[in-house]
This record gives sequence, structure tokens and C-alpha cells, in this order.
Amino acid sequence: MTEHFAEINGHRLRYRVDGQGPLAVFGHGLLGRIEQVHEENGSAREALTSSVRLLLYDARGHGQSAGPAEAAGYTWETMGRDMSGLARHVGAEQAIFGGASMGAATALWVALEQPERVRALVLVMPPPLGHEPMRAAAEKQAIQVLDLLSHAVENFGLEKTIELAKAFPGFAATPEEAEERAAWLRLQNPMALLHAIRGLVQSPFHDPEEYRGIAVPTLVIAHEGDGLHPVRAAQLLADTVPDCGLIVGKDPAYWRNNPAEMVAAIHAFLARVG
Repeated sequence: MTEHFAEINGHRLRYRVDGQGPLAVFGHGLLGRIEQVHEENGSAREALTSSVRLLLYDARGHGQSAGPAEAAGYTWETMGRDMSGLARHVGAEQAIFGGASMGAATALWVALEQPERVRALVLVMPPPLGHEPMRAAAEKQAIQVLDLLSHAVENFGLEKTIELAKAFPGFAATPEEAEERAAWLRLQNPMALLHAIRGLVQSPFHDPEEYRGIAVPTLVIAHEGDGLHPVRAAQLLADTVPDCGLIVGKDPAYWRNNPAEMVAAIHAFLARVG
């Protein structure tokens, strides 16, 4: 897979393309990067590139991509325009769009605002969609933790924030896991920690009634027990998008422990889309 950079909507974004077939653009989650899909889910990526031309990218302000130094530059609209802009950059006026978490919400924006660009949707672990009153306590708490992380980095710096986070119950189950998570935080693009979190937390989602207008085949994959990626949001999509399939894992680690099952579900969906 060859690595490239492209100027998209005023920012230099890193991307990679691999595989044969119709273009599929897949976005990573908040605080993620290409490697989140390319290396950590290598077997899934290799399986999928047998049927699609897969474009992975670092979202603005993430990984090695540039981004604005203000929260206002990170909205579902700016993220969506980047995603569709990358598809056009590689010569595709229409593509399969998808992603995990932040990437799922980004693809959903493209489907709602630029429907002519979308062949199908693959939405993995969507974030807390819908209006704020629809969110359960666990969802609101997960969002607050993200916002606190951003403010802590701004006020105390990254190292002090990591030190404080290590002492916070629930940060990690073991000292080894705490060090792994600390190392992961140190790898973050400062733009993501300081601006992307705050911008996206404040950026409203579409009214769920608008989901009823999505006219393309859609696959939603979720799991139980995760306030930041609630089954409620996945079920909301299943209840409103006319042609939508939903698969739910029984716990937060389900898809990490059963990647072949997820790949098989996506393969079957792509075969149906054609």
C-alpha cells in the first residue's frame, strides 16, 4: 500500500489506497490514524481489499495530517467534506463510505448532505447520535470524559494529564495497560487533543428523522457496554434508515475477539451491493 499526501480543503492529508474494485473510503475513530485500521486490523484489511479499492486516511488534525488550530475547524461538515474530497481526489465521483466511531459519523454526514456520492454505507460503532436528551447517562459521561481530556491537555500539558489519568479509576486495569495507554496518548497529534475533541463534541448531529431519506444499502455494526458507541445509536439507524442491517456484539471486546465474523458480515454486504 503506497502512502500519499493530498491538499484537501486547505489541509494536507495523509492517505493510502490498496486493493481492486469499487472505491471504499473508510475513516478511523477520534484520536485514531491510518494504522488503527491498517496494522491493528491487518487481516480484516487484507480480506476486504480483495473486493474493494480501500482508501484509508488520517483525518484532519490526526496522525500525520494537518488541521486547523481551532475547534471551529472540526465539525461533522468539515470532516465529511474531507472524506468526500479524498474520494474525488483519487478519481471517484461515487464510493462506498464508512468508518468507525468518528469515521462512521463522518460517512453518515456524506450520505445525508451529498447522497449522490454514496453507493453504500458501512458504519462501525457509531457515536451517540441524535439529540442530547436522547442520550443515556453512560453516553453523557463518556462525552464529558473526552471533553475533560482536551481541557486537561490545554491547562496542564500532555505529561501532567497522563500522570493524572493514570491515577483515575478506570483508566486501565493493570499497570502494563496504563503504560500502553499513556504511550498511545503521547503519539497523538496535538491538534486532535486540543481542538478536534472539543470541536466534534460541540458539533450537532443531524435530526434522526433525516436518516429516513438515506436511500442506499447500509450496514451498522455495534457492541454492547460502550457509552461512547452506544447500541442505542446503532438501533436508531436501524429503525430509521430504510435499507439497514444491524449486527450487535455482546460485549465491548466482541469484535476485537471475533474479527473474522465482522469481515464475513462486511464481505456479504459488499457482495450484495455489487
